[in-house]
Amino acid sequence: MVTKLLVLLFSLFSIIILAYSLFLPEDSEIYRLLWYFDLVLCLFFLYDFFKQLYETKNKFKYLYTIGWLDFISSIPVISEMRLFRFLRIIRIFRIINNIGSFKSIIRFVKQELRRSIFGLIVFMQVTILFLSMLMVLYVEKGVGNINTAEDTIWWAFITITTVGYGDLYPVTNIGRFLAVILIFTGIFSFGAVISYLSNLFKSINNN
Repeated sequence: MVTKLLVLLFSLFSIIILAYSLFLPEDSEIYRLLWYFDLVLCLFFLYDFFKQLYETKNKFKYLYTIGWLDFISSIPVISEMRLFRFLRIIRIFRIINNIGSFKSIIRFVKQELRRSIFGLIVFMQVTILFLSMLMVLYVEKGVGNINTAEDTIWWAFITITTVGYGDLYPVTNIGRFLAVILIFTGIFSFGAVISYLSNLFKSINNN
């Protein structure tokens, strides 16, 4: 059910990314960054699709009713293939499909508060990571040495994991402030994951 909660939240997130990409030139670095993010989200959606397919007893019924919709909406659509841009619309139906199980998600949040909080933390951390990368690329491009989408992705993951190679770094005040936010986000992330896994192993041992 944590996966369902994340699918609903990331589906909304993907619609925002797709809508924003409509106003960007395809050769811009921000557009390329959005493409990478959309690709990661699609891989997560594909994981959810195959997970549901595996767990469903009547696989043909699932594929015939909503499975095909989940699969098609998991295809990356921010690309140079303009013929497939109509697939953006199908993402909306994924959200509608997940809203259908909204009551069960709310019930899960009430019953499994700790696990649902972990899911919300994951979503918030991904959101912070995405916004930080987007803003750093915008303010640093042409000023420092973070000039491409790939530079931004490398810098963000090195920063959030607190490794800090130092080969790429922000030079603007806004960029440095965002780096501090990512560092604290990374520290908090590791703490949250360790706490969640610890509680999970305890519950398994108790059962």
